[in-house]
Amino acid sequence: MIHEIINITSDGRVYLKTYIHDQSNQADFQIKKRPAIIILPGGAFVFLSDREAEPVAITFMKEGYNTFVLYYSIGDYCKYPDILEEVSKAIWEVRRHSEKWNINPDAIVLMGFSAGANIAGMSATQWNNPSISKNLGVSSEAIKPNAVVLAYGPWDNTNTIQKDPKFYNPYAGKIAKDCTPELDIINYIGSHVPPIFMWHNLYDKYVPAINPIMAATKLIEYNIPFELHIFQGGEHGMSVCNSLSSYDEKSKKLVKENPNVALWVPMCVNWLNSLFNI
Repeated sequence: MIHEIINITSDGRVYLKTYIHDQSNQADFQIKKRPAIIILPGGAFVFLSDREAEPVAITFMKEGYNTFVLYYSIGDYCKYPDILEEVSKAIWEVRRHSEKWNINPDAIVLMGFSAGANIAGMSATQWNNPSISKNLGVSSEAIKPNAVVLAYGPWDNTNTIQKDPKFYNPYAGKIAKDCTPELDIINYIGSHVPPIFMWHNLYDKYVPAINPIMAATKLIEYNIPFELHIFQGGEHGMSVCNSLSSYDEKSKKLVKENPNVALWVPMCVNWLNSLFNI
């Protein structure tokens, strides 16, 4: 496995951690050009959840993907358009090294959880903003994700984060404190949006389940391929629902009592494999 740090910002504050398969030359038993998944952990723009970082990378690496965790800006550093540029740089970094890392450059996936899903959704809906590609010195197509996986992410922050006193967080990242309109990614859905896999829990206390339903309605309007799963049980932040992410007694109990939620992983793998003809 190639496991290294790739700096996204010159000061090393934002970086990619790689989980890349070594390619064997002994037999033709491996995927020659693997899809890549760039993982964006959640954490309310305040911190980055370890539960949604390496456990996710290893889980999907096991399924044959080359995976990356993006440690993006949080707190006062998390502002627009910087955060979108960080994700776009990460996509370009993976795409431009696709030959070296045995990656299919047309199979680069963003996978976000909670706040990370909001940022991944921002990329999915706003990758074609010409100012972003201009600032990075690349074409818009170079920073387009080929698919997006969104776990319990907000699409319309009218009823989440800073706009509802129930969810207000005085320590939230600047992008949330400013109620930056680009966070309301529901307003940017159009024919340019790549295929999307979404999953959510019905009784999520932090991101109302109406969010992915609203998104699905608009995705149907624009004929965008998508898959949506809303589980009746479970809670916000369940990650990949296995021993890597659910290691404490409370998490183990939650997964055991809500076994269907763990099915999102194999369903997502099947969806991605079908999308990329694996």
